[in-house]
Amino acid sequence: VYQKIDRVDDIEKYVSRRNGDTDPLSPAEALQHFRTPADLQVQLAVGDPDIAQPLFLSWDARGRLWVMEYRQYPDPAGLKMVSRDTFLRTVYDKVPAAPPNHERGADRISIHEDVDGDGTYEKHSVFVDGLNIASSFAIGRGGVFVTNPPYLLFYPDRNQDDVPDGDPEVLLEGFGLEDSHSVINSLRFGPDGWLYGLNGVFNHSHVKYSKENPNFKEDHKGWPLTCAMFRIHPRTREFQVFCEGTSNPWGIAFNDEGEAFVSACVIDHLWHLVETGYYHRQGGPYPPFTWKIDSIVKHKHQKAAYCGLCWFDSDAYPAEYREKMYMGNIHGSGINVDALERRGSTYFGQGQPDFLQANDAWFMPIVQKTGPDGCLYILDWYDRYHCYQDANRDPAGIDRLKGRLYRVRYKDSPRAPSFDLSKETDQQLIERLHSKNVFYRDLAQRLLIERATAATRPALQQLVLNDQAARKTRLHALWTLVGTGSLDVAFHKQLLEHSDATFRAWGVRAAGNAHEVDPAIAQKIVELASDSSADVKLQVAIAARKVKGLEPLPLLVKILAGAGDDTLIPHIVWQNLHPLLESNSDAFLALVKQYDLKQTPNLTKIMPRATERILASK
Repeated sequence: VYQKIDRVDDIEKYVSRRNGDTDPLSPAEALQHFRTPADLQVQLAVGDPDIAQPLFLSWDARGRLWVMEYRQYPDPAGLKMVSRDTFLRTVYDKVPAAPPNHERGADRISIHEDVDGDGTYEKHSVFVDGLNIASSFAIGRGGVFVTNPPYLLFYPDRNQDDVPDGDPEVLLEGFGLEDSHSVINSLRFGPDGWLYGLNGVFNHSHVKYSKENPNFKEDHKGWPLTCAMFRIHPRTREFQVFCEGTSNPWGIAFNDEGEAFVSACVIDHLWHLVETGYYHRQGGPYPPFTWKIDSIVKHKHQKAAYCGLCWFDSDAYPAEYREKMYMGNIHGSGINVDALERRGSTYFGQGQPDFLQANDAWFMPIVQKTGPDGCLYILDWYDRYHCYQDANRDPAGIDRLKGRLYRVRYKDSPRAPSFDLSKETDQQLIERLHSKNVFYRDLAQRLLIERATAATRPALQQLVLNDQAARKTRLHALWTLVGTGSLDVAFHKQLLEHSDATFRAWGVRAAGNAHEVDPAIAQKIVELASDSSADVKLQVAIAARKVKGLEPLPLLVKILAGAGDDTLIPHIVWQNLHPLLESNSDAFLALVKQYDLKQTPNLTKIMPRATERILASK
């Protein structure tokens, strides 16, 4: 299915470009080197000089493209990237707590508009500049959330005139600046309405609420972390460490079940992340008693540097391209693909044929996303140097003037019509949840969550329980309700009794996010510890210590005993169980005695760890 290279000199030319032996190509020239399946074509949506060093992208409710331009890379303005000790001693002294006084950098967020609908963005403006090692953003809640370490900022723009309403709010501070390849990154809304992000293994962060955050407490110790997925609630501003581990993860994707995945460098390339999990680390110590979780792949693609991840779900492509993971291979100069197979409470990734090869070592696919027209978009950093070692060795060799955004179009699939979802009614947005392009489902869901109109709740509840509607539509309706806050008790009970295990699992997750639920809901969660679905049991294990009124110890032991051959549940149970053994060892041993260890291999497997943990507390 790949286009053929018929001539020997063509082969030599592509080998040379892949080895980085030639000068950079212009955007028009680069298009001639791409190789894709024959039914796809690569088109330029916007490129240099209109964008430079692009690191992140998103679209707003009007379909306009927003791009983070990482022009300050690799060093913060006025500072060199430094060791952890130097950072802790000096950088905090040099970077004031209030970013309006922070030394101005060269990074910026730019806005691009396709005025004539031809697929090319020809109108360009800047939302904010002067950012300093700013890596990602998320549009929502009447403004823009921005990762600008050591801060997470919010730039309000209530009147949507593309001009920030004064200085940004500082929501969090303390994110590391040791390595500009692994700073806080990949900000995006999750299916539950929380805002998720990543931090890399070589950035030692100590995250704290700023004084502007309503959750600030003078004596709060904060969260020391390195490689981790975190989340912050966009309305309440509450911060949580979701899970920890991997390497320099860059790129978050949520599949049709609402499960989180990331791509990572050096170590395995694809990871299924669940709350409270602790995953294999590229380097650095594990906390005491950690039982690490491994990746979901056994195969490797070309080389080992990945950036960006997209769960592609759009009817602009035929079925063979849909519902798969697309990831950028930086050293391999291409886009790799993995298919997911459900295995109990987790997944297994299997390699598929490459989606795209650029045949150009300068090609650096940083972000992959589904666009308004349903096509896969690829953001290309386009630089000679892929790694920080080269950038540090030869900072003058960094190319600061280039960057491209490509659209990969299936045959003559149609352009996206003009739209402005911000002006649509709630009912129109609910209709958007039926779209076969996940772009519109996600966007409509976010807007409905932000509006949180009480009158729409019955309609959304009806849609969730309507077996005649598409399953993806019903899940997005459910996530909209979860994102707006606590669920109505009667509806929540129906959810926990749903015939579809994914809906039951999300009912448990919603209770965990709420922390406090009706006693009838709490009792139902206790009963679900014996559910037939491994996914439901996994979520009960996670919720056991989060929901007020639950007794976590018996729940965790029961789930572990009934986990069968599930590979993930024992790890998650252990992460939530072992802190309880510090002061509840007698109760734990009494519970274990109720089971025949010969019939419960997971309990048998965990007993040496439990014994070590109990002895350490004596």
